[in-house]
Amino acid sequence: MVDSSLFVIGLLTISIHFLSTLSLSVKMVGIETKKMAATYSVYNIIFLFTRFANTLQAPLLSKTVELEIIEQKSPNDFLFTFLIALSFIGAFAGLFAINFTINSISSVVQKAHHQNSITRVFKEIKLERIKSIFSSSLASEKVLDLKKGYDLKGMPISMIGANLAIQAILTVSVLSCLYAGYLNPSLRGTCISLNGFIVGFATVLSILITEPHIGILADKVAFEGMDKNYFKRYLKWVIVARVAGTGLGIFLLIPTAHLVVFLAENLF
Repeated sequence: MVDSSLFVIGLLTISIHFLSTLSLSVKMVGIETKKMAATYSVYNIIFLFTRFANTLQAPLLSKTVELEIIEQKSPNDFLFTFLIALSFIGAFAGLFAINFTINSISSVVQKAHHQNSITRVFKEIKLERIKSIFSSSLASEKVLDLKKGYDLKGMPISMIGANLAIQAILTVSVLSCLYAGYLNPSLRGTCISLNGFIVGFATVLSILITEPHIGILADKVAFEGMDKNYFKRYLKWVIVARVAGTGLGIFLLIPTAHLVVFLAENLF
């Protein structure tokens, strides 16, 4: 039972971070197609699937940890390291699916614009068309062109660093609160509830710092003639930063867990 639960948790973890990485590349589609509203609708669909996967993962993971705490086991470092590794794998896989995502979603957006329905477009999707888009995406290999696609010249390093840091915090937000339950079992419920505090902190930073910057650049490309290639290059670096932040979250896990315990013991 435990093994099957861990398998499902691992699969959901990979899916969540894979979709989260792809969701950022959707912003490129809006610039390419100049159909922001339709593109945003597709983004919402990806976001919905990500949240649904999160909703399934959370209770499964919480129960696994809860049972170990009840049995008075020591912190399961392997489990948490394994989950962060899977998070990184999912995010990294998303990095190499950027081209395919852009091409496939661009096709969906264009057809939805003509048919006035996204659901109808999804019903008409054929396997042959998906294979064709996938083949053309592999053939172009723009995402792997490190010299052109990932040139750091002129890039806002501070913003890229901010994306990395925020993603690292988000990666360990839930995990650190669960880990804190091992450190102080009597307050494990309080520790888990502090997940909202950590996620909220990272979300506020994202809303105030990183997301507005992306939105402003997108507007400048769409309405003020800013270089589209610069924006695409910046988004690729943001995606790379978030993938790296996912992996680097391992170094924040235990310190954040101790912070959660401190907050649970002293501030609430």
